[in-house]
Amino acid sequence: MIQKRNLTKKKIIEAAVLLADEIGINQITFQKVAEKLGIKYPSLYNHFANIDDLKIKMTVYLLKNLNLELMQRLIGKSGETAIREFAYAYRDFAFENKTAYRVYMNVPSTQDDDVKRLADGTSVIIRKILNYYIEDESIAIHKSRALRSLLHGFVSLSAHGYFQNPVNLEESFEMMIDDFIASVLKG
Repeated sequence: MIQKRNLTKKKIIEAAVLLADEIGINQITFQKVAEKLGIKYPSLYNHFANIDDLKIKMTVYLLKNLNLELMQRLIGKSGETAIREFAYAYRDFAFENKTAYRVYMNVPSTQDDDVKRLADGTSVIIRKILNYYIEDESIAIHKSRALRSLLHGFVSLSAHGYFQNPVNLEESFEMMIDDFIASVLKG
Protein backbone atom coordinates (compact mmCIF):
# COMPACT_ATOMS: atom_id res chain seq x y z
CA MET A 1 0.00 0.00 0.00
CA ILE A 2 1.48 3.32 -1.11
CA GLN A 3 0.57 6.32 1.01
CA LYS A 4 -0.90 9.21 -0.95
CA ARG A 5 2.02 11.53 -0.17
CA ASN A 6 4.44 8.93 -1.56
CA LEU A 7 2.52 8.48 -4.81
CA THR A 8 4.50 9.89 -7.75
CA LYS A 9 4.05 9.81 -11.51
CA LYS A 10 7.12 7.61 -11.78
CA LYS A 11 5.74 5.05 -9.27
CA ILE A 12 2.43 4.98 -11.12
CA ILE A 13 4.14 4.53 -14.50
CA GLU A 14 6.40 1.76 -13.18
CA ALA A 15 3.39 -0.02 -11.63
CA ALA A 16 1.45 0.34 -14.89
CA VAL A 17 4.35 -1.15 -16.88
CA LEU A 18 4.55 -4.13 -14.49
CA LEU A 19 0.79 -4.58 -14.61
CA ALA A 20 0.81 -4.43 -18.42
CA ASP A 21 3.41 -7.23 -18.37
CA GLU A 22 1.03 -9.29 -16.22
CA ILE A 23 -2.32 -8.69 -17.93
CA GLY A 24 -1.54 -7.07 -21.28
CA ILE A 25 -1.51 -3.43 -22.29
CA ASN A 26 -5.09 -3.45 -23.61
CA GLN A 27 -6.38 -4.58 -20.21
CA ILE A 28 -4.85 -1.65 -18.31
CA THR A 29 -7.39 0.60 -16.58
CA PHE A 30 -7.07 3.20 -13.83
CA GLN A 31 -9.00 0.83 -11.55
CA LYS A 32 -6.50 -1.99 -12.11
CA VAL A 33 -3.46 0.29 -11.73
CA ALA A 34 -4.93 1.69 -8.51
CA GLU A 35 -5.57 -1.82 -7.22
CA LYS A 36 -1.93 -2.77 -7.92
CA LEU A 37 -0.79 0.31 -6.01
CA GLY A 38 -3.28 -0.21 -3.18
CA ILE A 39 -4.93 3.16 -3.67
CA LYS A 40 -8.30 4.49 -4.81
CA TYR A 41 -8.39 5.08 -8.56
CA PRO A 42 -9.55 8.73 -8.43
CA SER A 43 -6.08 9.54 -6.98
CA LEU A 44 -4.60 8.74 -10.40
CA TYR A 45 -6.44 11.71 -11.89
CA ASN A 46 -4.18 13.96 -9.82
CA HIS A 47 -1.30 12.74 -12.02
CA PHE A 48 -2.84 11.78 -15.39
CA ALA A 49 -5.81 13.09 -17.37
CA ASN A 50 -6.93 9.60 -18.40
CA ILE A 51 -5.60 6.14 -19.31
CA ASP A 52 -4.36 7.35 -22.71
CA ASP A 53 -2.33 10.05 -20.96
CA LEU A 54 -0.81 7.35 -18.72
CA LYS A 55 0.07 5.25 -21.79
CA ILE A 56 1.77 8.24 -23.41
CA LYS A 57 3.77 8.84 -20.22
CA MET A 58 4.68 5.12 -20.18
CA THR A 59 6.03 5.62 -23.71
CA VAL A 60 8.06 8.66 -22.62
CA TYR A 61 9.46 6.61 -19.72
CA LEU A 62 10.42 3.78 -22.07
CA LEU A 63 12.04 6.06 -24.65
CA LYS A 64 14.10 7.84 -21.98
CA ASN A 65 15.34 4.48 -20.74
CA LEU A 66 16.00 3.23 -24.28
CA ASN A 67 18.00 6.32 -25.26
CA LEU A 68 19.97 6.18 -22.01
CA GLU A 69 20.76 2.51 -22.59
CA LEU A 70 21.82 3.20 -26.19
CA MET A 71 24.09 6.07 -25.19
CA GLN A 72 25.69 4.07 -22.38
CA ARG A 73 26.39 1.10 -24.63
CA LEU A 74 27.75 3.28 -27.44
CA ILE A 75 30.34 5.18 -25.41
CA GLY A 76 33.71 4.91 -27.16
CA LYS A 77 32.34 3.01 -30.15
CA SER A 78 32.20 4.05 -33.80
CA GLY A 79 31.79 2.62 -37.27
CA GLU A 80 30.75 -1.00 -37.65
CA THR A 81 31.14 -1.69 -33.92
CA ALA A 82 28.73 1.13 -33.11
CA ILE A 83 26.15 -0.09 -35.64
CA ARG A 84 26.28 -3.59 -34.15
CA GLU A 85 26.11 -2.28 -30.59
CA PHE A 86 23.13 -0.08 -31.45
CA ALA A 87 21.33 -3.01 -33.08
CA TYR A 88 21.94 -5.38 -30.17
CA ALA A 89 21.13 -2.74 -27.54
CA TYR A 90 17.86 -1.87 -29.30
CA ARG A 91 16.87 -5.52 -29.73
CA ASP A 92 17.81 -6.47 -26.18
CA PHE A 93 15.95 -3.51 -24.71
CA ALA A 94 12.82 -4.32 -26.72
CA PHE A 95 12.93 -7.99 -25.69
CA GLU A 96 13.47 -7.10 -22.02
CA ASN A 97 10.62 -4.56 -22.10
CA LYS A 98 8.11 -6.31 -24.36
CA THR A 99 4.93 -4.71 -23.08
CA ALA A 100 6.44 -1.25 -22.83
CA TYR A 101 7.83 -1.65 -26.34
CA ARG A 102 4.32 -2.48 -27.61
CA VAL A 103 3.04 0.68 -25.96
CA TYR A 104 5.81 2.66 -27.64
CA MET A 105 4.91 1.22 -31.05
CA ASN A 106 1.22 2.04 -30.56
CA VAL A 107 1.59 5.69 -29.53
CA PRO A 108 2.12 7.90 -32.58
CA SER A 109 5.15 10.15 -32.11
CA THR A 110 3.07 13.07 -33.33
CA GLN A 111 0.64 12.68 -30.43
CA ASP A 112 2.95 14.07 -27.73
CA ASP A 113 5.86 16.51 -27.85
CA ASP A 114 7.98 14.48 -25.40
CA VAL A 115 7.42 11.25 -27.37
CA LYS A 116 8.34 13.04 -30.59
CA ARG A 117 11.46 14.60 -29.06
CA LEU A 118 12.65 11.29 -27.59
CA ALA A 119 11.88 9.31 -30.75
CA ASP A 120 13.82 11.94 -32.70
CA GLY A 121 16.62 11.47 -30.17
CA THR A 122 16.83 7.79 -31.07
CA SER A 123 17.04 8.77 -34.75
CA VAL A 124 19.80 11.27 -34.01
CA ILE A 125 21.81 8.56 -32.26
CA ILE A 126 21.56 6.34 -35.35
CA ARG A 127 22.49 9.16 -37.72
CA LYS A 128 25.53 10.09 -35.64
CA ILE A 129 26.70 6.48 -35.92
CA LEU A 130 26.07 6.46 -39.67
CA ASN A 131 27.92 9.76 -40.15
CA TYR A 132 31.09 7.70 -39.72
CA TYR A 133 30.36 6.35 -43.22
CA ILE A 134 27.84 8.72 -44.79
CA GLU A 135 28.27 12.45 -45.31
CA ASP A 136 25.04 13.13 -47.23
CA GLU A 137 22.33 13.85 -44.63
CA SER A 138 19.46 12.58 -46.78
CA ILE A 139 21.20 9.24 -47.37
CA ALA A 140 21.92 9.00 -43.63
CA ILE A 141 18.20 9.51 -42.98
CA HIS A 142 17.29 6.79 -45.50
CA LYS A 143 19.76 4.36 -43.91
CA SER A 144 18.56 5.32 -40.42
CA ARG A 145 15.00 4.50 -41.44
CA ALA A 146 16.17 1.20 -42.92
CA LEU A 147 17.97 0.17 -39.72
CA ARG A 148 15.04 1.14 -37.50
CA SER A 149 12.67 -0.77 -39.78
CA LEU A 150 14.88 -3.86 -39.76
CA LEU A 151 15.17 -3.81 -35.98
CA HIS A 152 11.49 -3.14 -35.36
CA GLY A 153 10.45 -5.84 -37.82
CA PHE A 154 12.77 -8.40 -36.24
CA VAL A 155 11.67 -7.53 -32.69
CA SER A 156 7.97 -7.50 -33.57
CA LEU A 157 7.98 -10.73 -35.52
CA SER A 158 10.05 -12.47 -32.83
CA ALA A 159 7.80 -11.22 -30.03
CA HIS A 160 4.71 -12.47 -31.85
CA GLY A 161 6.19 -15.94 -32.37
CA TYR A 162 6.62 -15.80 -36.14
CA PHE A 163 10.17 -17.18 -36.18
CA GLN A 164 9.49 -20.85 -35.45
CA ASN A 165 11.88 -22.36 -37.98
CA PRO A 166 14.68 -24.38 -36.32
CA VAL A 167 17.36 -22.20 -37.97
CA ASN A 168 19.26 -20.31 -35.27
CA LEU A 169 17.54 -16.96 -34.60
CA GLU A 170 20.73 -15.29 -33.37
CA GLU A 171 22.45 -16.16 -36.65
CA SER A 172 19.54 -14.59 -38.54
CA PHE A 173 19.94 -11.40 -36.55
CA GLU A 174 23.70 -11.33 -37.13
CA MET A 175 23.23 -11.85 -40.87
CA MET A 176 20.65 -9.06 -41.02
CA ILE A 177 23.05 -6.63 -39.33
CA ASP A 178 25.95 -7.82 -41.52
CA ASP A 179 23.82 -7.14 -44.63
CA PHE A 180 22.89 -3.70 -43.34
CA ILE A 181 26.54 -2.82 -42.65
CA ALA A 182 27.51 -4.07 -46.10
CA SER A 183 24.86 -1.78 -47.62
CA VAL A 184 26.29 1.18 -45.73
CA LEU A 185 29.83 0.35 -46.84
CA LYS A 186 28.69 0.15 -50.51
CA GLY A 187 26.95 3.51 -50.37
